[in-house]
Amino acid sequence: MSRRVIVVGARSTRQGTGPFIAGAIKKSGAEVVAVVGTQTHSVESALASLATEQDIRCRGYTDLNEAIASEQPDAVAICSPYPFHLDQLQTVAAAGCHCLVEKPLVWPGSAIQVSRSVEHFSRRGLLLQMVAQWPLSLVAFAELNGPIPQMVNDFTMRLSPVSIGPNMVPDSAPHFISMLQALLGPGQCGQVEIKLIEVDEQPGGKLALKCNYRHDRGVARAQLLLETCEQRPRPAWYQINGMRVDRNVELPHYAQCLVAGERSVSMKDPMEGVVEHFLAALTEELPTDVDGLVLGHRNLTQLADAWPAAD
Repeated sequence: MSRRVIVVGARSTRQGTGPFIAGAIKKSGAEVVAVVGTQTHSVESALASLATEQDIRCRGYTDLNEAIASEQPDAVAICSPYPFHLDQLQTVAAAGCHCLVEKPLVWPGSAIQVSRSVEHFSRRGLLLQMVAQWPLSLVAFAELNGPIPQMVNDFTMRLSPVSIGPNMVPDSAPHFISMLQALLGPGQCGQVEIKLIEVDEQPGGKLALKCNYRHDRGVARAQLLLETCEQRPRPAWYQINGMRVDRNVELPHYAQCLVAGERSVSMKDPMEGVVEHFLAALTEELPTDVDGLVLGHRNLTQLADAWPAAD
Protein backbone atom coordinates (compact mmCIF):
# COMPACT_ATOMS: atom_id res chain seq x y z
CA MET A 1 0.00 0.00 0.00
CA SER A 2 1.38 3.42 -0.95
CA ARG A 3 2.01 6.15 1.60
CA ARG A 4 -0.75 8.69 2.08
CA VAL A 5 0.51 12.29 2.16
CA ILE A 6 -1.16 15.66 2.76
CA VAL A 7 0.48 18.72 1.19
CA VAL A 8 0.14 22.01 3.04
CA GLY A 9 0.59 24.98 0.71
CA ALA A 10 0.19 23.26 -2.65
CA ARG A 11 -0.18 26.48 -4.63
CA SER A 12 2.84 28.36 -5.97
CA THR A 13 2.50 32.13 -6.08
CA ARG A 14 6.04 33.54 -6.09
CA GLN A 15 8.46 30.90 -4.88
CA GLY A 16 6.34 28.16 -3.32
CA THR A 17 7.46 24.59 -3.92
CA GLY A 18 4.15 22.90 -3.07
CA PRO A 19 3.25 21.84 -6.65
CA PHE A 20 6.74 20.44 -7.23
CA ILE A 21 6.67 18.49 -3.96
CA ALA A 22 3.19 17.17 -4.78
CA GLY A 23 4.35 16.05 -8.23
CA ALA A 24 7.42 14.38 -6.75
CA ILE A 25 5.26 12.54 -4.22
CA LYS A 26 3.16 11.07 -7.02
CA LYS A 27 6.21 10.14 -9.13
CA SER A 28 7.73 8.40 -6.11
CA GLY A 29 4.72 6.10 -5.80
CA ALA A 30 2.99 7.73 -2.84
CA GLU A 31 -0.49 9.28 -2.92
CA VAL A 32 -1.36 12.93 -2.39
CA VAL A 33 -4.68 12.50 -0.57
CA ALA A 34 -5.36 16.17 0.22
CA VAL A 35 -4.08 19.71 0.11
CA VAL A 36 -4.47 22.36 2.79
CA GLY A 37 -4.55 26.10 2.18
CA THR A 38 -5.50 29.21 4.08
CA GLN A 39 -8.60 30.16 2.09
CA THR A 40 -11.20 28.35 0.02
CA HIS A 41 -10.27 30.10 -3.22
CA SER A 42 -6.57 29.28 -2.83
CA VAL A 43 -7.40 25.63 -2.13
CA GLU A 44 -9.63 25.45 -5.19
CA SER A 45 -6.91 27.04 -7.30
CA ALA A 46 -4.35 24.52 -6.03
CA LEU A 47 -6.68 21.58 -6.72
CA ALA A 48 -7.35 22.78 -10.26
CA SER A 49 -3.66 23.27 -11.00
CA LEU A 50 -2.66 19.89 -9.58
CA ALA A 51 -5.35 18.14 -11.61
CA THR A 52 -4.37 19.89 -14.85
CA GLU A 53 -0.59 19.95 -14.53
CA GLN A 54 0.19 16.91 -12.37
CA ASP A 55 -2.85 14.67 -12.90
CA ILE A 56 -3.35 14.70 -9.12
CA ARG A 57 -6.94 14.60 -7.92
CA CYS A 58 -7.55 14.89 -4.21
CA ARG A 59 -9.59 16.72 -1.59
CA GLY A 60 -9.00 20.21 -0.24
CA TYR A 61 -9.18 21.70 3.25
CA THR A 62 -8.59 25.01 4.98
CA ASP A 63 -7.90 23.41 8.38
CA LEU A 64 -4.92 21.11 8.92
CA ASN A 65 -6.42 19.35 11.94
CA GLU A 66 -9.58 18.57 9.98
CA ALA A 67 -7.58 17.30 7.02
CA ILE A 68 -5.51 14.95 9.18
CA ALA A 69 -8.56 13.67 11.05
CA SER A 70 -10.44 12.99 7.81
CA GLU A 71 -7.62 11.58 5.68
CA GLN A 72 -5.50 9.72 8.25
CA PRO A 73 -2.24 10.34 6.36
CA ASP A 74 1.10 8.70 7.00
CA ALA A 75 2.93 11.99 6.43
CA VAL A 76 2.44 15.69 5.87
CA ALA A 77 4.55 17.84 3.54
CA ILE A 78 4.65 21.43 4.83
CA CYS A 79 5.26 23.81 1.92
CA SER A 80 3.54 26.86 3.38
CA PRO A 81 5.28 30.21 4.06
CA TYR A 82 7.73 29.70 6.89
CA PRO A 83 6.03 31.95 9.49
CA PHE A 84 3.37 29.19 9.71
CA HIS A 85 5.79 26.30 10.15
CA LEU A 86 6.06 26.27 13.95
CA ASP A 87 2.34 25.84 14.58
CA GLN A 88 1.97 23.36 11.73
CA LEU A 89 4.86 21.23 12.94
CA GLN A 90 3.26 21.06 16.38
CA THR A 91 -0.04 19.98 14.81
CA VAL A 92 1.59 17.28 12.68
CA ALA A 93 3.65 15.84 15.54
CA ALA A 94 0.65 15.81 17.89
CA ALA A 95 -1.32 13.89 15.26
CA GLY A 96 1.40 11.23 15.00
CA CYS A 97 2.36 11.92 11.38
CA HIS A 98 5.79 11.99 9.78
CA CYS A 99 6.77 15.29 8.18
CA LEU A 100 8.76 16.74 5.31
CA VAL A 101 9.05 20.51 5.76
CA GLU A 102 10.31 23.20 3.43
CA LYS A 103 13.23 25.34 4.53
CA PRO A 104 13.69 27.08 6.82
CA LEU A 105 12.47 24.60 9.41
CA VAL A 106 11.12 27.39 11.61
CA TRP A 107 11.50 31.13 11.15
CA PRO A 108 11.35 33.21 13.16
CA GLY A 109 11.82 30.92 16.12
CA SER A 110 14.00 30.58 19.17
CA ALA A 111 16.45 27.75 19.71
CA ILE A 112 14.19 26.40 22.46
CA GLN A 113 11.14 26.37 20.16
CA VAL A 114 13.06 24.57 17.44
CA SER A 115 14.54 22.00 19.82
CA ARG A 116 11.14 21.25 21.32
CA SER A 117 9.55 20.85 17.90
CA VAL A 118 12.25 18.53 16.59
CA GLU A 119 12.39 16.47 19.78
CA HIS A 120 8.60 16.10 19.76
CA PHE A 121 8.91 14.15 16.51
CA SER A 122 11.89 12.17 17.74
CA ARG A 123 10.29 11.13 21.03
CA ARG A 124 7.25 9.79 19.20
CA GLY A 125 9.34 7.82 16.73
CA LEU A 126 8.32 10.11 13.87
CA LEU A 127 10.54 11.19 11.01
CA LEU A 128 11.06 14.91 10.46
CA GLN A 129 13.17 16.02 7.52
CA MET A 130 13.75 19.42 5.94
CA VAL A 131 13.78 19.90 2.17
CA ALA A 132 17.43 20.27 1.17
CA GLN A 133 17.85 19.48 -2.51
CA TRP A 134 21.23 21.02 -3.30
CA PRO A 135 23.41 18.29 -1.71
CA LEU A 136 21.86 15.84 -4.17
CA SER A 137 23.61 17.74 -6.97
CA LEU A 138 27.01 16.66 -5.63
CA VAL A 139 26.77 13.43 -7.65
CA ALA A 140 26.67 15.48 -10.85
CA PHE A 141 29.45 17.72 -9.53
CA ALA A 142 31.66 14.64 -9.06
CA GLU A 143 30.92 13.48 -12.63
CA LEU A 144 32.21 16.82 -13.90
CA ASN A 145 35.14 17.37 -11.56
CA GLY A 146 36.08 14.02 -10.05
CA PRO A 147 35.60 12.93 -6.43
CA ILE A 148 34.52 15.55 -3.91
CA PRO A 149 37.68 16.83 -2.15
CA GLN A 150 38.21 15.27 1.25
CA MET A 151 39.20 18.67 2.58
CA VAL A 152 37.07 21.58 1.42
CA ASN A 153 38.92 24.80 2.21
CA ASP A 154 36.71 27.21 0.25
CA PHE A 155 33.05 27.04 -0.64
CA THR A 156 31.03 29.71 -2.46
CA MET A 157 27.38 29.57 -3.47
CA ARG A 158 25.29 31.98 -5.56
CA LEU A 159 21.48 31.94 -5.25
CA SER A 160 18.69 34.22 -6.43
CA PRO A 161 15.78 34.64 -4.00
CA VAL A 162 12.69 36.63 -4.91
CA SER A 163 12.83 38.45 -1.58
CA ILE A 164 14.70 41.63 -0.80
CA GLY A 165 16.27 42.80 2.43
CA PRO A 166 16.76 40.70 5.59
CA ASN A 167 14.38 37.96 4.39
CA MET A 168 16.93 36.99 1.75
CA VAL A 169 18.93 35.20 4.44
CA PRO A 170 16.27 32.79 5.79
CA ASP A 171 15.01 32.31 2.23
CA SER A 172 18.38 31.14 0.90
CA ALA A 173 20.89 30.43 3.65
CA PRO A 174 19.40 27.00 4.57
CA HIS A 175 20.61 25.77 1.14
CA PHE A 176 24.08 27.15 1.89
CA ILE A 177 24.11 25.51 5.33
CA SER A 178 22.91 22.17 3.94
CA MET A 179 25.80 22.14 1.48
CA LEU A 180 28.35 22.89 4.21
CA GLN A 181 26.92 20.09 6.33
CA ALA A 182 26.95 17.68 3.40
CA LEU A 183 30.55 18.52 2.48
CA LEU A 184 32.08 18.88 5.93
CA GLY A 185 29.69 17.38 8.47
CA PRO A 186 28.33 19.16 11.54
CA GLY A 187 29.86 22.55 12.16
CA GLN A 188 29.31 26.10 13.32
CA CYS A 189 29.23 29.32 11.34
CA GLY A 190 31.28 32.10 12.90
CA GLN A 191 32.89 35.45 12.10
CA VAL A 192 29.92 36.29 9.89
CA GLU A 193 30.00 39.40 7.74
CA ILE A 194 27.28 40.67 5.40
CA LYS A 195 28.11 43.30 2.80
CA LEU A 196 25.16 44.93 1.05
CA ILE A 197 25.75 45.89 -2.59
CA GLU A 198 23.70 48.69 -4.11
CA VAL A 199 21.98 47.89 -7.40
CA ASP A 200 20.32 50.71 -9.38
CA GLU A 201 20.25 52.79 -6.21
CA GLN A 202 18.11 50.11 -4.54
CA PRO A 203 20.07 48.72 -1.56
CA GLY A 204 19.11 45.38 -0.07
CA GLY A 205 18.72 43.35 -3.24
CA LYS A 206 22.27 42.07 -3.51
CA LEU A 207 24.70 40.94 -0.85
CA ALA A 208 27.82 38.97 -0.07
CA LEU A 209 27.77 36.94 3.15
CA LYS A 210 31.07 35.54 4.41
CA CYS A 211 31.74 33.24 7.34
CA ASN A 212 34.08 30.62 8.71
CA TYR A 213 32.64 27.14 9.06
CA ARG A 214 34.32 25.35 11.96
CA HIS A 215 33.99 21.56 11.88
CA ASP A 216 35.71 18.50 13.34
CA ARG A 217 38.55 18.54 10.82
CA GLY A 218 39.26 22.26 10.68
CA VAL A 219 37.84 25.51 9.35
CA ALA A 220 36.53 26.29 5.87
CA ARG A 221 36.03 29.72 4.34
CA ALA A 222 32.51 30.04 3.04
CA GLN A 223 30.66 32.69 1.07
CA LEU A 224 27.01 33.08 0.04
CA LEU A 225 26.21 35.50 -2.79
CA LEU A 226 22.58 36.58 -3.13
CA GLU A 227 20.86 38.74 -5.71
CA THR A 228 17.11 39.21 -5.99
CA CYS A 229 15.55 37.71 -9.10
CA GLU A 230 11.84 37.41 -9.86
CA GLN A 231 11.98 35.28 -13.01
CA ARG A 232 12.37 31.53 -13.21
CA PRO A 233 14.72 29.81 -13.76
CA ARG A 234 16.82 31.79 -11.30
CA PRO A 235 20.62 31.89 -11.61
CA ALA A 236 22.45 29.53 -9.26
CA TRP A 237 25.95 28.13 -8.99
CA TYR A 238 28.46 26.92 -6.45
CA GLN A 239 32.21 26.46 -6.24
CA ILE A 240 34.23 23.96 -4.21
CA ASN A 241 37.95 24.72 -3.83
CA GLY A 242 37.81 26.84 -6.98
CA MET A 243 35.85 24.28 -9.06
CA ARG A 244 32.64 25.98 -10.19
CA VAL A 245 29.46 24.45 -11.56
CA ASP A 246 26.38 26.36 -12.77
CA ARG A 247 22.86 25.01 -12.68
CA ASN A 248 21.07 25.16 -16.01
CA VAL A 249 17.30 24.71 -16.19
CA GLU A 250 15.35 24.20 -19.41
CA LEU A 251 11.71 25.25 -19.32
CA PRO A 252 8.90 24.31 -19.45
CA HIS A 253 9.85 20.77 -18.38
CA TYR A 254 12.36 22.01 -15.78
CA ALA A 255 15.07 19.67 -17.07
CA GLN A 256 18.24 20.35 -15.11
CA CYS A 257 21.95 19.92 -15.58
CA LEU A 258 25.20 21.15 -14.05
CA VAL A 259 27.60 22.98 -16.32
CA ALA A 260 31.36 23.43 -15.94
CA GLY A 261 32.87 25.33 -18.85
CA GLU A 262 32.00 23.45 -22.04
CA ARG A 263 30.97 20.29 -20.19
CA SER A 264 27.59 19.48 -18.71
CA VAL A 265 25.96 16.60 -16.84
CA SER A 266 22.22 16.04 -16.74
CA MET A 267 20.76 15.45 -13.32
CA LYS A 268 17.47 14.24 -12.01
CA ASP A 269 15.25 16.90 -10.49
CA PRO A 270 16.75 17.17 -6.97
CA MET A 271 13.28 17.86 -5.53
CA GLU A 272 12.23 14.39 -6.65
CA GLY A 273 15.31 13.01 -4.95
CA VAL A 274 14.41 14.73 -1.69
CA VAL A 275 10.95 13.14 -1.71
CA GLU A 276 12.33 9.73 -2.67
CA HIS A 277 14.84 9.86 0.18
CA PHE A 278 12.13 10.90 2.64
CA LEU A 279 9.82 8.05 1.62
CA ALA A 280 12.71 5.57 1.67
CA ALA A 281 13.63 6.75 5.16
CA LEU A 282 10.07 6.02 6.27
CA THR A 283 10.34 2.49 4.91
CA GLU A 284 13.69 1.99 6.63
CA GLU A 285 12.30 3.55 9.83
CA LEU A 286 15.21 5.98 10.07
CA PRO A 287 15.20 8.37 13.03
CA THR A 288 14.96 12.13 12.92
CA ASP A 289 18.38 13.81 12.79
CA VAL A 290 17.75 15.95 15.85
CA ASP A 291 21.29 17.34 16.13
CA GLY A 292 21.51 18.19 12.44
CA LEU A 293 18.21 20.08 12.36
CA VAL A 294 18.89 21.97 15.59
CA LEU A 295 22.43 22.87 14.54
CA GLY A 296 21.19 23.99 11.13
CA HIS A 297 18.76 26.40 12.78
CA ARG A 298 21.50 27.69 15.08
CA ASN A 299 23.70 28.43 12.08
CA LEU A 300 20.85 30.16 10.27
CA THR A 301 20.35 32.38 13.31
CA GLN A 302 24.07 33.22 13.32
CA LEU A 303 23.94 34.27 9.68
CA ALA A 304 20.69 36.24 9.95
CA ASP A 305 21.88 38.10 13.05
CA ALA A 306 24.75 39.56 11.03
CA TRP A 307 22.39 41.66 8.91
CA PRO A 308 23.63 45.25 9.13
CA ALA A 309 21.79 47.32 11.70
CA ALA A 310 19.91 50.39 10.46
CA ASP A 311 21.75 53.65 10.93
